Amino acid sequence: MTTNPEMYMKCMQIEALVTSMVISGITDNRKLVSMVKDRFNPETEWEMEMYSEAIIYAKQAVLN
Repeated sequence: MTTNPEMYMKCMQIEALVTSMVISGITDNRKLVSMVKDRFNPETEWEMEMYSEAIIYAKQAVLN
């Protein structure tokens, strides 16, 4: 994903957040993205892209 340790940690936190949300029944992509944007405040398109990948990975892991 990335070699930036801070971004890696944020993505791990996002994956944990999304995993818990999906397990609790929230699977709507808009709600998941909104929650992540509110909590982690991406400043660049690159950050949002990394966050989006973390959301996708976490959601797929739970639903598969």
